[in-house]
Amino acid sequence: MKRGKTILSLLLVAFFLIVSSNLLSADETRGVSGNVIKVGTIMDQTGPAASLGIPYGKAVRNYFRYVNDQGGINGRKVELVLEDDGYTIPRAFAAFKKLVFKDRVLTILSCGGTGQNTALFPNIEKNRMPVNTVSWSWTMNDPVKRYVFTPGNDNKDEIKIIMDYIVNTLRPKDLRIAIVSPDVEYGKSGLKVAQMKAKEYNVQLVEGEILAPGAVDASSQSLSLRKKNATHIINLSVTGPFLALLRDTHRLSYSPVNFGSFHLLGDELAKAGGKLAEKVYGAGAFGSWFDDTEGVAELKRITLKYYPNMEPPNRYYIKGWITAKITHEGIKRAGKDLDGESFVNALETIKNLDMKGLTGPISYSPTDHKGNGYARLYKADIEKGYFIPLTDWVKAK
Repeated sequence: MKRGKTILSLLLVAFFLIVSSNLLSADETRGVSGNVIKVGTIMDQTGPAASLGIPYGKAVRNYFRYVNDQGGINGRKVELVLEDDGYTIPRAFAAFKKLVFKDRVLTILSCGGTGQNTALFPNIEKNRMPVNTVSWSWTMNDPVKRYVFTPGNDNKDEIKIIMDYIVNTLRPKDLRIAIVSPDVEYGKSGLKVAQMKAKEYNVQLVEGEILAPGAVDASSQSLSLRKKNATHIINLSVTGPFLALLRDTHRLSYSPVNFGSFHLLGDELAKAGGKLAEKVYGAGAFGSWFDDTEGVAELKRITLKYYPNMEPPNRYYIKGWITAKITHEGIKRAGKDLDGESFVNALETIKNLDMKGLTGPISYSPTDHKGNGYARLYKADIEKGYFIPLTDWVKAK
């Protein structure tokens, strides 16, 4: 009898330990509790890329506010933790560490720019932290990394689409293309792509120019580009430096055709540039506040519900919205048994997700974590003060 009681006691202890262990495991699911999902984002709010990071953060916050007002995702509300990296690698590391170990988020929507993401790759892998990064560099997805995704195209795609449009649609004579870019990782990787495509099209690529993200003067670069007789410029910088380049080339009575990447399609450029923006084109991975599409109409309706007097935001607002929308889809597909691994697995099941004109269709797989390879060509309309679409969504070849 005594032995039987001892065995029974041991079994009860073992049962208690198993149940306690399961409860502890459930409590330790990073970023997920009974009724809350915590997600994070790391974006510049105070540094040289704040003009991109601030609208991005607002979009993510507004999107999940709307989702929560509709009841959340699978019965859980979404809590956003936003960290400012000041567009620096050390602060991005500190923000990542906080989000992983203190806030214990499920996923991070952006880890800052290309340099920050590249430096964080080992930490992302080690901590198995799913990230949908805003970085535009093709190096985010080549090679594929288990926990790194992007919400749209990369600089390879946009440069291919821009060069194809110049060569096969505009068909200029005596074409001489120059690349203007910041001396950062996405600029360097973009230059490599341009060099490759120039060889493919048998196009002369003249020596490019470096233009810093915060530059307010581009007189030396303008003079150099004029001396090289660049007929077309592909500018991989951001709005402020691009305006400086437009102003300084105009002062030299030098008027090349300018093409910008997604980062340059700020509608404030079309407005502020005035007549200087007459020859400005661009390829956009994401739509514009002014686009006449179902997805943009929904975005505007929800945004203006919360902020009726909000001024039209730039395309990083659209990018933040799309990234939040993709995150929503992944969480929904993962179901109630949500954790980092099930979330990644769920994202990899997305095929041709219709974004209603916000961007091209989104697809992922275990061997491809790039959202899509699409862009849309735009041209500055100086009378309307924003960029108007010239094409539908075009896939890079």
